[in-house]
Amino acid sequence: MKKREYDGAYKLDNHYRFRFNIFLHVNGIAIAFRLIPDIIKTFEEMNLPSALKKLVDLRRGLVLVTGTTGSGKTTTLATILENINAKHPRHIITIEDPVEYVFHDQKSIIEQRELGTHTHSFARALRAAMREDPDIIMVGEVRDMATAEAIVQAVNTGHLVFSTMHTLNAQETIDRLIGLFPTSEQNRVRLVLASTLEATISQRLIEGTDGNMIPAVEMMFKSPLVQELIRSHRDNEIPDAIEKESISFGSVSFNRALFELTLADKITEAQAYQYATSPADLKLMFTLSAEYTAKKQAEEEEIEFKEE
Repeated sequence: MKKREYDGAYKLDNHYRFRFNIFLHVNGIAIAFRLIPDIIKTFEEMNLPSALKKLVDLRRGLVLVTGTTGSGKTTTLATILENINAKHPRHIITIEDPVEYVFHDQKSIIEQRELGTHTHSFARALRAAMREDPDIIMVGEVRDMATAEAIVQAVNTGHLVFSTMHTLNAQETIDRLIGLFPTSEQNRVRLVLASTLEATISQRLIEGTDGNMIPAVEMMFKSPLVQELIRSHRDNEIPDAIEKESISFGSVSFNRALFELTLADKITEAQAYQYATSPADLKLMFTLSAEYTAKKQAEEEEIEFKEE
């Protein structure tokens, strides 16, 4: 009642957990609940690109998962961490607001901390984590300069850090993160990002042709070209670099991801244009694709045959 809204998590029993927000409005009080699954799904069950599996074997650096609210950032992070938990003996500390997915130790030891309950801030918990001997730190969200600075210090000391941001793509993510710092500090942060940013994973959820939500995922993985672009203030060239490095480093642009989903009949062409970063470029991609042209021709012939 003091703050006029409250964000938290609620456990009904061993099978049902909810993230909730309580808020005041003109007609009284409202509560919005979101069900958090008790089972963390695999990459395949989540329809996530297999290239993301390489993140499971990282030992140091920074990985940012980005997207709008409700785009599945937390779920993707949970899938990555659960795979690490199943595969590697690591000490993992998570700092969340609130704790959503609950992990159970397998090969890793995982300690989950919640803002307000176990710590007062992301930045404070991150600084404390430096003395808690973690291999991996997961920060729920980069919200301010204090948290961003603590993350920079963590990756500089050789830790692997996962976090999320409310940005739409790799270029915007880098610009937003650097923009959190004062101008006098931005070159220093650029140099740190150039050497430690292992990947940015940006996703948008689309209702698939089968009725399930399908993630369209842009992936930018670390490469000499990406490092140089970040270092030399050429962020505007990052989208082109992602497209060029699809084979050599596994990076995938949003347009390429949408194109592949359409080709696999997981989404429609109309949906692809709706969610595309550049609909004109995506249209050119469809036009130049012999495989897509053949697919469309086969569909048209099938329709004509049925009509006859």
